[in-house]
Amino acid sequence: MIRIARSSLLPLLALSAALVVGLVSACGGGSDNSDPRVGEVGGVAELATYAYAAAGADGLYDYLAPSVTERCSREGLATALQDIELPTGWRQVKDVGFEGDRATATVIFTTPSGDREVKWTFQQGSQGWRLLDLPGLEKCSS
Repeated sequence: MIRIARSSLLPLLALSAALVVGLVSACGGGSDNSDPRVGEVGGVAELATYAYAAAGADGLYDYLAPSVTERCSREGLATALQDIELPTGWRQVKDVGFEGDRATATVIFTTPSGDREVKWTFQQGSQGWRLLDLPGLEKCSS
């Protein structure tokens, strides 16, 4: 049986606690991970990013909120986002915040020129969380 002196155990416990806090901070991105909506928004952000990477604006269109698709066609979205570099993959979501039926999050995805952080706004509806706003969407009106 191995015996560890109590005086040696305290620094080990402090180091372990510091590592756990560091890992939670790094993975959590400042969001309240105990709220299940964080995972829901993160999941939609990941799926939308990969759809966008695979099929361009057409893939992203399926993740838009109904209020957006009423004013923005698939062709309009493609035109609005044509000057934005397409993602190649998804990295993470951070800083998820909620106000009523809306959520904002910083989505980090990979591109050929490096990681890119963008702010996306989501709206919860009958189909779950859908994109309400993202950079370039303001250019889409038809």
